[in-house]
Amino acid sequence: MEIFFSSFQLIQKALFAVGPFVLLLGVLIFIHELGHFLAARYFGVKVEIFSLGFGPKILKYKKGDTLYCLSLFPLGGYVKMFGSNPLEELSEKEKSQAFLYKKVPQKWLIAFAGPFMNLIFTLFVFFLLSEIGIPSLPAHLGDIQKASLAYQAGFRSGDTVLSVNGEPISYYEDLTALIKQKKGGELFFRLKDKEGFIKNLSVPVQKGKNTNPLEWKREMGFIEGLTILSTGLRIGVISESLAYKKGLRTFDEILEVNGASFRYWRDLEDFVKNKETFEIVFKRGSKKQTAFLNVSAGEKLNSLFQLGLEPSFLYIEQVGPDTPAAKAGLMKGDRLISIQNQKVKSWEQVLKQVGDSSGAELKIQYQRKEEIKTAFISPKPLFVEGNIKKRYMLGIVSGALTVVPPEIVRKRSFFKSITYSFSETGKWLSVISVYLIRLIQGEVSIRTMGGPVAIGKIAHSSFHQGLFSFLFGMALISLNLFFLNLLPIPVLDGGYILFFTLEGILGRALSVKKLVLAQQVGLIFVLSFMGMALFNDIYNLLKVW
Repeated sequence: MEIFFSSFQLIQKALFAVGPFVLLLGVLIFIHELGHFLAARYFGVKVEIFSLGFGPKILKYKKGDTLYCLSLFPLGGYVKMFGSNPLEELSEKEKSQAFLYKKVPQKWLIAFAGPFMNLIFTLFVFFLLSEIGIPSLPAHLGDIQKASLAYQAGFRSGDTVLSVNGEPISYYEDLTALIKQKKGGELFFRLKDKEGFIKNLSVPVQKGKNTNPLEWKREMGFIEGLTILSTGLRIGVISESLAYKKGLRTFDEILEVNGASFRYWRDLEDFVKNKETFEIVFKRGSKKQTAFLNVSAGEKLNSLFQLGLEPSFLYIEQVGPDTPAAKAGLMKGDRLISIQNQKVKSWEQVLKQVGDSSGAELKIQYQRKEEIKTAFISPKPLFVEGNIKKRYMLGIVSGALTVVPPEIVRKRSFFKSITYSFSETGKWLSVISVYLIRLIQGEVSIRTMGGPVAIGKIAHSSFHQGLFSFLFGMALISLNLFFLNLLPIPVLDGGYILFFTLEGILGRALSVKKLVLAQQVGLIFVLSFMGMALFNDIYNLLKVW
């Protein structure tokens, strides 16, 4: 009985993991093949088989001339149309139902109908999400550093943007889009600060390099230091400090102080000023704990640093195996002090100095407990899963906790939702196109390509994040299917569209010999592409294990 129960749990877990992948891919394959099927039937082509999946048929049902079936392997599907073999001899009566004997525009539309249905599905999902309401970040500013141009222009941490050039702004994505398009000149901001006072600013917009390789434009406008990110309440604890002696440790997360809860480090700093006693509720892993701290009699607190607490962004939370940092002996919990004798004050500074090194050896000082250590490390061009391209890195991960304002639901009117669905589809089509071009140019790592395992991870994670994430992920994969299937490669729909276009131009079909050769070349290309994607999947799995 116990063995049966364990087996049942194992099967249940497997279905729970694989289920979202099968659901996502099954829906998209069905939509794609339905496009081919409906177009074929509309133009009088007899459809012999409509299959979801490949391989042995699990379920079968025949109605009319068509066998509908569910096959074992869910990584695709097909519609088998009568008269698709150019070597097959048919009678005049049979030719009227044969695919290859239809007019060129009809064959072209049948081939195009599959990808087109994926496009229509993407548009529908984006429209549906807009009608439901899309979680979006409000135009609340994060930590504005004093040394930044944004601070000098008058922005302050926690400000809320009300309008830009007289145009109301409610969402941070609209703000960043407007600034990126400006590329020089000035923008006029109307803001509300944390105390509720209104202020107006005239701010110059700088022109700089677009760091996103998946956008067409190489230049963009920006205001240096303007951000939505704020430092959260994960702590670094100074060795032998009061906080350390009372049980607090680096990477603990503060939940409450004296019964009050906070989201941002800056607000907690303001709260503790001029206080003497503190009841701190914190989280270590999943466990809540409480510490009681008292400053010296008669002493007033001006900063959390007096208690031995600071933000955790300069503390190393993870050191990658076989990386330059690991070989130099850096460990989890070490605190970075300086690079090339320059004191580091932010993680962004660390990333910039390491990234600009081009692999040259760096002198890095760090603290481990009470001991100051020095290491000489040469950064390496490392590829980390999720990065678009490789860059020079040490192989360390910051313990920083950065937070954003709570999301709000953004709803649009019916007609604006239609506009949004087209603009969002166009935006992601542009991203896919640029990705392919940058891949060919070598500006994007080939290691970013993913296969069925990558799709499975997207399906699984998005499914457990909620309906919105799952539908959004499904829409993007559907759009990828639309784009990739239209590439003019034989064995793909785009290859057939190319053949039929040439047939229309030449006035005759290509010879069987040329078609077979083209199909073989296309098959080799597609299999190579799939092989690389599968290799990346396996490589990433091995990294996780």
